[in-house]
Amino acid sequence: MRRDAAQNRQALLDAALEIFNERGLAPTLDDVARAAGLGVATAYRHFANKTDLAFAALEASVDSMLVAAERAATVSDGWAGLVEFFDVTIRPQATQQALREMLSTDPESPPMVEVHRRVGECLGTLLERAQRQGTVRGDVVVSDLAVLATLLGEAVRLFGAVAPDSWERFAALVLDGLRPGSTTTLVAEPLSREQFIAGIASQARAASVPR
Repeated sequence: MRRDAAQNRQALLDAALEIFNERGLAPTLDDVARAAGLGVATAYRHFANKTDLAFAALEASVDSMLVAAERAATVSDGWAGLVEFFDVTIRPQATQQALREMLSTDPESPPMVEVHRRVGECLGTLLERAQRQGTVRGDVVVSDLAVLATLLGEAVRLFGAVAPDSWERFAALVLDGLRPGSTTTLVAEPLSREQFIAGIASQARAASVPR
């Protein structure tokens, strides 16, 4: 890549990180180009769309979160690892609006397919270990944990501005429901992976429709 092209790409990434952290992912690729002092055509030469730009700008944050999640999956105590997983994946969302919104974008886009794969592997490892050790009820499946993580992320979105730490209270309540002592029968069938992805995807598409 030529030096001027590399400088333009970095300017777009820097502008995107600043504007997305201020306003979430609502700004367009055109908005970011203007903030970077560049033409729209230059922006489109580097990034096909806003999602590509957002993921590139947030790549370090996303990867840091995933590495922390994978580290949690190595904890020998399954319950402790599960608690750590929720902490390292939800806490960053409480302080980074752009990261939170990125994680709720179309899960079928190539970058997010990889994110969901790595998260799913972590959850599967932790759940199997915790259930084997008798610290998580036996009728819980991986998609249950994925839904609970999604719900906690939504709690951050709703209440983070007025009560930044409130998600920790909700997380404690959620985690208690995973304990073997919980006696409420789970009547409905768990979501399949396909249903979970379809639900997130439909929500992402609805959010992207101009109002």
